[in-house]
Amino acid sequence: MRIVRVEKKDEKNVVIFFDNEEKLFLSYEIFLKNGLKKNDEISESRFSLLIEENQKFHLKQKAFRLLGRRHHSSFELKVKLKQKGYDENFINEIINDLKSNGYLNDYEFALVYAEENIKNKYWGKKKVEAELFKRGIERNIIAQVVKENFPSNDDLSNAVELGKKKLNSLLTRKIEKEKIRTKLYSFLLSKGYDYEICKKVIEALISEE
Repeated sequence: MRIVRVEKKDEKNVVIFFDNEEKLFLSYEIFLKNGLKKNDEISESRFSLLIEENQKFHLKQKAFRLLGRRHHSSFELKVKLKQKGYDENFINEIINDLKSNGYLNDYEFALVYAEENIKNKYWGKKKVEAELFKRGIERNIIAQVVKENFPSNDDLSNAVELGKKKLNSLLTRKIEKEKIRTKLYSFLLSKGYDYEICKKVIEALISEE
């Protein structure tokens, strides 16, 4: 098939018209990269390759836009791209490319994610582990991130701070003492603290109060 004309579709894309009445929509970047021009003969196989190259280009641009908004794990990014209807093989190829070029790093994502939520939400170890696992982070990375954020294997100080805030909230509602214990316990458990930590915090806060 032969190119009979090329028209600008918008600022970023062109439409290529062929003598057999076929049309090909390409990003301007892919069009320039392939050096296409009027009267070029394009085989069926090259036509298919151009479509594939164009799909991968738009897929990669979408991935960059998502990463520009916030950090993503590889799993999160893959899920979002699949929801957009992109080919899974192309997605895997693009994700591997982003990893090899340093744009996607599950360890760095996990470290930042854990640090932010420990600092801002006072999450305990179990909560950090559970949330990272939900985001597709490998267990060895989770273990390393937890080790770095809880070097003494003790998250009591964060639990105390979180418990104080919750206790103050409960006291303003004039809840019975035993119900306060139960609610504090459930709350701290939900934030990733184990039974022993919860018990220590509650005993300390209640006696202090």
